[in-house]
Amino acid sequence: MRVALPAVLAALIVTTPVSAQTTGTAGDATPAPEVAPPTRQGLYFKPDAGIVYQSEDFRLTAWGFAERLIDPDRPDSFRRVRQGAEIDLPRISNHLRIAGVYEIDLTDTNAFGINPGPAGPLNSHDFENLFVAVQDADDPATFRLLFGHNTSILSRDDNLSSGNLPTINRSLILEEHGSTNTFGAQLGVQVQKMLSPKVTLLGSIGDNRGGLNAQKVNFSFGRAVAAKIVLTPISDDKGGRKLTVGFAIDRTTGIRDRTFTLATALALAPIGGVAATGTKTSGEADMAYTFPIAGHPATMEAEGIYSRFSQSRSDVYGGYVMGQVSLFDAPGTGDLDLFARYDVVSLGADQIERRATQRAIRIGFNYNLPYANKLASLHLEYGQSTVAGPDAIVTDRRSADEVRLGIRVSLQQYVRH
Repeated sequence: MRVALPAVLAALIVTTPVSAQTTGTAGDATPAPEVAPPTRQGLYFKPDAGIVYQSEDFRLTAWGFAERLIDPDRPDSFRRVRQGAEIDLPRISNHLRIAGVYEIDLTDTNAFGINPGPAGPLNSHDFENLFVAVQDADDPATFRLLFGHNTSILSRDDNLSSGNLPTINRSLILEEHGSTNTFGAQLGVQVQKMLSPKVTLLGSIGDNRGGLNAQKVNFSFGRAVAAKIVLTPISDDKGGRKLTVGFAIDRTTGIRDRTFTLATALALAPIGGVAATGTKTSGEADMAYTFPIAGHPATMEAEGIYSRFSQSRSDVYGGYVMGQVSLFDAPGTGDLDLFARYDVVSLGADQIERRATQRAIRIGFNYNLPYANKLASLHLEYGQSTVAGPDAIVTDRRSADEVRLGIRVSLQQYVRH
């Protein structure tokens, strides 16, 4: 693996970018000239990206996002208050440029009075993303090689932009993996290469026991290795259909003093757990299919994850299935989306005779407000979680009924399909 990695990265870099493929008539080897559309200059607002400043081939894109949660059972709180930017330097070749990206989460600080008290001032622990990349000059999804913080690729939701989570929280299986610091923020190298419009490869190597926003920053290159393939067999913009399927594997060593914790669907209150230490070996599969129903966009998505921890001899598997559909979408009425979701998680250990099984049902709606251009929305979600299993794993057997109302504003449009 260590010997082959430089050769693999070199091969990915020199492969002809998809955007640079040539066209022409049969027998004509002359590539068709590329005619780039004129780039808007100066300072302007782009709803799907944020605030943009363009000067020749230099571009700065800044965004921001905040969500306030209203909870009938406990004090209201900010779920996320984030600000980020991407700096795209002038290209170093026809198809490559150097870029830098950062995103900070202000909910862990006392900035702007969000969390007055002991939270402390803004510091390195508040970075959610921070990396330098060599990437395709026009479309980073075509090629990107980065080094920095938050390089996890195992789950489709792991690096999701903070403005477009379809529910209050990610899937239970993914949120609970975060309790072992194995899927969360990390330091390392990541490469992404689109081989064709239907096939994208990703790989990462680094340390995912913790990143800059962990309590103890650590870095041991090669401790975590992951790879993923993303397939897009259907992509029909006119028909409103798109199917994306992903498969990933991950191996992380040196996990110490960790517990895999079962938690309720919305508040993530602990209800059980087992030790999770040693080498983690994970496999993941996910899919998302967008299609029209009576002229309205709908999406079905699902994900499954299995992880085994060698030293604690424990393992967990689970996933979710969710459907969501837009009822209406117009400037004067807004954009209303209904969703329903089912989560299941099974947790066990070799030394414990029986396993614990957790189930959760979550329903709700997202409503992009009228005349807000999808930049302001309301989110209502109800979740009920139950758990059954041995006392050695389950510490709280009460069924949890939870309700959350979220108010969301952003400099990027909230798009669900």
